[in-house]
Amino acid sequence: MKKWSRCLLFLCVGLLVISSTLVYAEPSPDPLRTVTGEKADPPEVDSPTAILIDKKTGVILYQKDANSAYYPASITKVMTALLTLENCSMDETVKFSYRATHELEEGATHIARTEDEEMSVKDCLYALLIASANEVAQALAEHISGTIEEFGVKMTERAKELGCTNTNFRNPSGLNDSEHYTTAHDMAIIMKKALETPGFLEIDSTTVYEIPPTNKHAESTWVATKHPLLKGGDSPYEYAVAGKNGYTQIAGNSLVTYAKKEDAELICVVMKSKKGERTKDTKNLFEYGFRNFTWHSMADDVKTRLDEKKTLTADGRQVEYTVPEETAWIVLPNTVKLENLTAEIEQAEGAEGFSGRVVYRINGEEAGSIPFTGAAPEPVTQSASETETTGQQNEQSEEGFSWKKLLIWGGIGLAVLVVLAALFFVVYNWNQLRHRRRSRNRYKMKRRRRRRW
Repeated sequence: MKKWSRCLLFLCVGLLVISSTLVYAEPSPDPLRTVTGEKADPPEVDSPTAILIDKKTGVILYQKDANSAYYPASITKVMTALLTLENCSMDETVKFSYRATHELEEGATHIARTEDEEMSVKDCLYALLIASANEVAQALAEHISGTIEEFGVKMTERAKELGCTNTNFRNPSGLNDSEHYTTAHDMAIIMKKALETPGFLEIDSTTVYEIPPTNKHAESTWVATKHPLLKGGDSPYEYAVAGKNGYTQIAGNSLVTYAKKEDAELICVVMKSKKGERTKDTKNLFEYGFRNFTWHSMADDVKTRLDEKKTLTADGRQVEYTVPEETAWIVLPNTVKLENLTAEIEQAEGAEGFSGRVVYRINGEEAGSIPFTGAAPEPVTQSASETETTGQQNEQSEEGFSWKKLLIWGGIGLAVLVVLAALFFVVYNWNQLRHRRRSRNRYKMKRRRRRRW
């Protein structure tokens, strides 16, 4: 019994290990990386934590204590908007509950929605990002996940999927909670994903919006941006396009901003700033990025290198490559010249075709990589006359020999063999049965005769 008990114990432990490996999933690798090459001296930043990244490539151009956790305040709503866009359609109706409209901190920003009021998801998103309406954030959370708490879990799980490493969300608004925190690094990842999501940029770059009448409000509600760097803000910056501001007494001032100047697209995050610091620091970091880095489109260079490689398929056709121009960028410090880069093609044949990437390096360090996909060209289609000729040739060949007929007659022959085999089996068993009965009868007759004698 001891032996069987040990085996059972080992079996249970093995099952637990296997189940734990199936349930636990490693977070995504960090989508951000540090730029290669000597950089200019960055500006002085007063905010305790800040980061500047390139939106196209995810390259970090500047960071200051970017992985320490802070309270984010209302920049949390960027994640709320992202999950809303990923889980809802714009024309869905959101109904406000008693909890969504009443469980707010004193002084929390709102647009005076009431219990049982209804708004479309689209209008909710404008109120969320432009007016920073907290009751709207809570209504969206309940609409998507049923409860605010469950939505907080969903936010945290999504952050981990994106590659965030030190983020825990408890509510959709960013109102004070000791277990609600993130980092400048993680917020840059979230903002980057949001900007890549259809619909977000259009809403987040809007500075004034009219919310139409609802079942509880007979008149329209106008909302205006609270982001200081956008048009209409307290300290507008000409290249600022979109973003989200945040403030609570505990969290201090936080700011997430997206700016664009020609080919350059930057995302800046500052947190725990004092009044006036967040706008000054953000502007200084944007100017540092625009002034000291250069963006290079590598699409043509990648195509040229791939065409020169002349990769062939198994049947001898040359592979055709596609290089998405939106991902074919590298950003370099102005001290690094493009001609000093070396390139290497990393190619893998797989289910998705001849995919891979071209890796550019400077002094052995990776400066950037451009993904590509490859596939065999479609077979050349025949003209009408060629098709007719081929059809006639096929008809002539079918007169002498037809695979279709062969398959039909082969199937019939197989069916006949199966039937004959079944009949043979029945007859054989029946004969065996008759033989056994006769043997039994003979045996009985012999016994009777012996008894008589």
